[in-house]
Amino acid sequence: MMRLMSYCPLCDMDRGQCVHGLTDRQRPAGTERLLISPTNLAHFPGCDHKDDDDYSQWAELDLPNAWERLGNGEKLPATGGARSDRIANGRCKDCVAHGPW
Repeated sequence: MMRLMSYCPLCDMDRGQCVHGLTDRQRPAGTERLLISPTNLAHFPGCDHKDDDDYSQWAELDLPNAWERLGNGEKLPATGGARSDRIANGRCKDCVAHGPW
């Protein structure tokens, strides 16, 4: 039986072989999805900075411990969304101030 390969849009490799696919396979249940703004800041969905439904310039970030990793200074590439070329390089100060995250 032939296995169909699914290619990673980030590195154009088979997801079974790339680091992004490995990340998906290791993701714990309940990983929080973050949004990356046009200024490359990570936000939790529902942040007060976003008051309309146009996400055409935003990306999604869905990696294990992404919020903590960004707080430690890591820069994380988007994993989806309309602008998957974005890289989160910090955290929204309002999200930091208002959450139990």
